[in-house]
Amino acid sequence: MLAGFRQTVLKVPNWIWVSLSCGLYWFAHSMTRPVIALYGADLGLSPSRISAILTVYAFVPMLLAIPGGSLADALGRIRVLRWGALLMVLSGCLYVAGRTFAMMLAAQLLAGVGQMAVWLVVQVLITDEETGEGQHKRIATFSAYMVLGQLLAPLAGGLIADTAGYPAVFAAYVAICALLYLVVWFCRETKAKMERHRAAWPHFATMCAKSWRLLRNRLFAATLWCTFIVLFIIDVRMTFLPLYLQPVMSNTELGSLVSVGALSGLFVRPLYPWLMRRHSYRAILSATFAVSLCLLLFTPLLKHYIAFLVLVFVAGIALGINQPLTLSLISRSTPVEDRGLGVGLRLMANRGSQMLDPVLFGLFAASVGMSGAFWLVGLLLLVCSAYTVYLFSRHERTGDADAGVPASPASPLERAGR
Repeated sequence: MLAGFRQTVLKVPNWIWVSLSCGLYWFAHSMTRPVIALYGADLGLSPSRISAILTVYAFVPMLLAIPGGSLADALGRIRVLRWGALLMVLSGCLYVAGRTFAMMLAAQLLAGVGQMAVWLVVQVLITDEETGEGQHKRIATFSAYMVLGQLLAPLAGGLIADTAGYPAVFAAYVAICALLYLVVWFCRETKAKMERHRAAWPHFATMCAKSWRLLRNRLFAATLWCTFIVLFIIDVRMTFLPLYLQPVMSNTELGSLVSVGALSGLFVRPLYPWLMRRHSYRAILSATFAVSLCLLLFTPLLKHYIAFLVLVFVAGIALGINQPLTLSLISRSTPVEDRGLGVGLRLMANRGSQMLDPVLFGLFAASVGMSGAFWLVGLLLLVCSAYTVYLFSRHERTGDADAGVPASPASPLERAGR
């Protein structure tokens, strides 16, 4: 019986298990991320302590992100994936038990490290395949699972919070993490791949040298800026938008706002391979940055729930394109032997955005109020977006000869001279 079950599991493509792990990870993350700030306010914590709780989640993982990729290669990616899922379960237990500032800090710290490990490895596993159309389809499927988690979790979290309270949300988080821990045991690497990627323990100087070489690649640098901007906007949607609207909306309404952003991203996922064939990276980046930044710039101008639904949905379309786009760019801009380090640097940009988000919003809100904070952050990200498009334009024209990286192949439209 066990042998038959094993054969059935082995018949399922590995990228399906990886994609399912991705979906469960994002379900767990998206269920609690909007609730953390609201729960802190419900406990009577000051805005500065709420910002500290949000910041600590990303601070240590940001420091571990770069060596994390090399550590995953040295220890074994699947092993690190399982450890990360276990840490997520333990963090959920602390959330359930936590009623104080110190307990919330500890839970956030543990959740940050565990989630970093899981997200790092699943990205490496899904990009560590052959390139081309098949990879675009796998990444699109992987991203669809991610969006499903982002779609369902905030709505479920809002409903649970309204009916049973915030501690019940954290209890549901424990159950999802436990299911994730079971699923990651089905993820695997072939023996050939494990041997190919097996690395020695990372040396700090070597990692710095390799990181600097990657950062000299304009395509890779543009990818990091892109993922920083996208995750910053998504984190605003998941944390400060609900906090901003909490006085006038229920938890269920707030959860539906976060969910509808993910829903719009789900619609665009099947079109992603077609977009990659028909348009250049630069054109896609320019359009999606312009649309997604509307979420920050227009929020202070709106008053009604339906208007916010429309805004979040439209911005979610752009963000839904950008997330798989950065994965494709990572695959194109890093050699296979440095893929773990490249994903680690991408993860560092992710966690950096989640760390700076509460810091900047806290500083701006203290000086100009929450409405002004949305505008100031939006203008800052607009400048970052323009610089990212500039980097990519430079790469497309000249490549990165100094870094040994050729220019990206032109899209079909560019090759046609259009």
